[in-house]
Amino acid sequence: ILILLLSMIIIIIMKNTAATSSLSLMNPTRTIVTNFSTSQKDNGEHSESYDDGVWVLETCRNDSSSWIGCALSNNTIQVYDANRLQLIQSYHDNGTPKREKITTDLVTGRTENLLASSSSDGFISIFDIRQQAAALRFKISKDKEEEALSVDLGFGGTVAVVGSSRAKIHFFDLRGGSSNSNNNEKLLLGTYRDAHIEDVTRVRFRPDSSYLVSASEDGLACVFDVSKTSEESALQAVLNAQSPLRKAGFFGPSYEGVYCLTGSETLSVWHHDTAQRICDFGPNLRQDLTGLFAQQQQQVEIHYLVDCDWNTQNQQLSLLAGSHNGDGAVFRVDAGRITPLHTLHNGHRGDIRSC
Repeated sequence: ILILLLSMIIIIIMKNTAATSSLSLMNPTRTIVTNFSTSQKDNGEHSESYDDGVWVLETCRNDSSSWIGCALSNNTIQVYDANRLQLIQSYHDNGTPKREKITTDLVTGRTENLLASSSSDGFISIFDIRQQAAALRFKISKDKEEEALSVDLGFGGTVAVVGSSRAKIHFFDLRGGSSNSNNNEKLLLGTYRDAHIEDVTRVRFRPDSSYLVSASEDGLACVFDVSKTSEESALQAVLNAQSPLRKAGFFGPSYEGVYCLTGSETLSVWHHDTAQRICDFGPNLRQDLTGLFAQQQQQVEIHYLVDCDWNTQNQQLSLLAGSHNGDGAVFRVDAGRITPLHTLHNGHRGDIRSC
């Protein structure tokens, strides 16, 4: 009965956050060009080269939305002023050959000046955007094959959590670390080893809390209270999405909800305290979203899901989806219902990878 009541409460909360809104067409008002390359055709003419150029892999914004971080495919991380779109910092990583490394995650951890990145070479980099070099850089383990797939900052930016390709979740104390060290032994606080059996693709702290959600290729999203002294006591809920997960995060007025995005482009929302699935939007979600536009006589085709975002001011969970031509669409997610809000045109010419 308690589980049923709690589930009804979160459904009511999500329904109450719904507000009537008409679909709007949005073109970019401001654009940042992080890198632009040209190639020469056989006839001597120049053409725009997006396949061979530099891609934006990950983006993030700080807590006050005053700056934006971008991770590029050439191992560069750039920071821009969000209002003037001026470049603030550009960090170049020359430690690992470009072909052997890719940035897998980029976060601010709801801090004002800190930026953290994880990469496929197993390194974590911590930046203070007021400085011109990385404040801290370390390898997550001595295992050369272990990749850092996701990172987040918690407890005011003093703790980093990392999801790895070895099905592990590592915790690091960032206080007192050296600016460039391969030795993480002094930083390592502990490791969760039993919750997952496949790659941990996403880790996210609940804002202003000791709660953590992890998502994995094994199809499970696990919720922990990391203030507990052991992994067994820390594990609070296991959410079985029944498909490999690539994104997960908290949402709701008290962050009582968890959303899960899978590699097969499906979306489900949960109440994490009870491990109750509130809604699964089904295996045909992309076709359903495309159909919503057809009902409004608009030709927008949805090919993939990007990510979800919880807006604390509007108390609204939004989903960004995209098409292969670079167009995007923003949807409001309610309990059992998704409503199109905006279509995004002329901003990109390739897949949207992050929001």
